[in-house]
Amino acid sequence: MPAAPPGTLPGMEAMPIPVEPLRERMRGYLAVFAMGVGAAVVIGSIVWLATSAGFAEALGYTFLGLGTLLLLTGGARGGGYSNLGIGAVEAVFGGRNRAQDDYVSDEELRRGEVMKKRDPMARLRRGLRPQANPTAFWQVIAGFLYIAIGVVAMLLGEGSGS
Repeated sequence: MPAAPPGTLPGMEAMPIPVEPLRERMRGYLAVFAMGVGAAVVIGSIVWLATSAGFAEALGYTFLGLGTLLLLTGGARGGGYSNLGIGAVEAVFGGRNRAQDDYVSDEELRRGEVMKKRDPMARLRRGLRPQANPTAFWQVIAGFLYIAIGVVAMLLGEGSGS
């Protein structure tokens, strides 16, 4: 086994993830953000019709909930907590990561005759130092924006006295 590059632990060699430039990704991010706004308006309208809450409050709570959900999921993905949790389970129960198996060049794996043992701590170590995840970053930014929209809607709802 070759030595790990300086500054990394064995089994933590960085695999570069190809990332498109922000200019190309931004259109998709904005489209998904707009779909989230539309979904929040629809859900907020349903809440408004089903409860005695005012329309602004129903929208505000819906946007606050969506923003909180995005902050949690984006933070977990971007901070490596999803790898960390799976890695901890694998370390405790002796699991293995099948994503690194080379089925193309390993005939025994293709036939299912052998199961290669993996270091269960490798995924845990990777979770401690996650790679850059621009999608998770923009998910957190969208969460902050949704929360801001929710706060503004709540303040407008209180100001109108509805």
